[in-house]
Amino acid sequence: MAKNQEKMPRTLRELLAASSAAFGTKTAFKEKKDGVFQDISYTRFGEEVKALSVMLEGHFAPGDRVVILGKNSYRWVVSFMALTAMGAIPVPVDAAVRPKDLQSIASEAQIKGVLYDADARGKRRALTGVVAVCFDKYPYLLAEGKRKMNTEGFAPQQFEADTDDLAALFFTPGTTGSPKGVMLSHRNLIASVGNICRMIDLDAEDTFLSVLPLSHTYECVCGFLLPIYCGATVAFAEGLSHLLRNMRELHPTFMVTIPFIAEALYRKCWKQIEKSGRETRVRRFIAVSDPVRPLSARQAMKERLLATDRAFFGGSLRRLLVLGEPMAATVQKGLRQLGVFTMQGYGLTECAALAAMDRDDSYRDGSAGLAFPDTMLDIYNAQPDGSGEIRYKGDNVMLGYLGDPARTEKALSGGWYYTGDIGKIDKDGFLYILGRRQNCIETAGHKLICPEYLERMLCQSPFIKEAVVVGTLNPETRDSEPAAMLLPDTDYALEVLGVNCTEEELEAAIDEWVAELNGELALYQQIAFYVLCDEPFPRDSAGRVRRAEMAKSFAKLMAEQSKKS
Repeated sequence: MAKNQEKMPRTLRELLAASSAAFGTKTAFKEKKDGVFQDISYTRFGEEVKALSVMLEGHFAPGDRVVILGKNSYRWVVSFMALTAMGAIPVPVDAAVRPKDLQSIASEAQIKGVLYDADARGKRRALTGVVAVCFDKYPYLLAEGKRKMNTEGFAPQQFEADTDDLAALFFTPGTTGSPKGVMLSHRNLIASVGNICRMIDLDAEDTFLSVLPLSHTYECVCGFLLPIYCGATVAFAEGLSHLLRNMRELHPTFMVTIPFIAEALYRKCWKQIEKSGRETRVRRFIAVSDPVRPLSARQAMKERLLATDRAFFGGSLRRLLVLGEPMAATVQKGLRQLGVFTMQGYGLTECAALAAMDRDDSYRDGSAGLAFPDTMLDIYNAQPDGSGEIRYKGDNVMLGYLGDPARTEKALSGGWYYTGDIGKIDKDGFLYILGRRQNCIETAGHKLICPEYLERMLCQSPFIKEAVVVGTLNPETRDSEPAAMLLPDTDYALEVLGVNCTEEELEAAIDEWVAELNGELALYQQIAFYVLCDEPFPRDSAGRVRRAEMAKSFAKLMAEQSKKS
């Protein structure tokens, strides 16, 4: 029977028990130690989760909330599953968190302890009055836990979670407001895993490369719980700076990522193709293989014809799942043409990572995919152009926001989760994300301008590497209008305009594109003006632009220019 047709486990504890029994000696994780990637089996993973949970029972009780603080690692995933096994509630926190934000999260969650990586020791000191256990103590704890379990007369603590019990507490990054504690049940997390398996074909032969922080639901659900359920292997990358090397070392077949990373990989791959003089040959192979159906046959042909070029991705990469924000349709299509089937999804912490995604047999470049089976996706209060607030209904919708019944009641109404995102759904059910309602620029006539949509349009020019659109007040009309902060692609400019190109020539090329774009936009959406930036935009650990910082920088820049004039 196919994996996605089997009865799903009810809880995370059941998920681990089933996978440990089913996949035994198969490799569950790969982690680099002393310069070499070492294999960790499903059997060992299951045993060490039990051993650690036995030792943690002396510190925590069912229902206690415990922070996990550290970079992606085997010890991180053992910590997460050991806490759920004993009924405690893991509270994953980004390793890059600021100490004051860590204190705020700890206070709001009323944590009883922290399990932490040695590298996070300095930040861990921001937490006082709680039980603190460093990952470095795990060798002793695991050995002692196994000894206890093998002791005659040992009786394990009897605890069994219910499917609707709180399983984990995730805090949103706060890119569109203050961080919120999102309460996810076992049902929520298991439902997302099952939904993904009903959309795409995954099996125990897949190797997932773990890149995004496990403290975010995207990676925790799609890059950890999903492959464990399928019996696949999870390999921990050493960081973005080592990504290409790790891909060559590990030959992954699947990776969860964000547009910023996917687009960078695509650009670098094509630069390598052009540098090697293979561009004409590669385009011919693409033209020959693109019409082949079904997907499996097309994939096999591309892997054979484009083997030399696919070595850039490690040689085996078959899928990218891109979350966080919409990516350029041209990049999605381009990666697929190279044999990397690139899917977009609609990612939400409140929906245990996902509410929609592309299917193997049904996808549309530039969209966020289709709703999961047995769920509902809808546009609420749609405007004449079909856009409106996205709302969603399904078993993966959160229990609510921690300690905030008013916010929960506003977000969850009539069985629907009101996302706060603006989007459209086409006649075939494909969802298109326009932007966050909270980020929208509202005109005096109450028309909404989605900056994210304009940013994607601006970045269609090869002269523009990054764009952030902000609202500014027109002093004459006293109305809000969009302005842009642009980071030029100087490498492309030097290549096309020549090594001696001037700043004026670059601005002329960008001027031409902005004027062309404005000609396609409604009057209220047109870019009023733009400024060029010299440095890459600030991003959080998940790769999202820090809009608040950019808005402050823009306001400061405008104030300085106003003084000069």
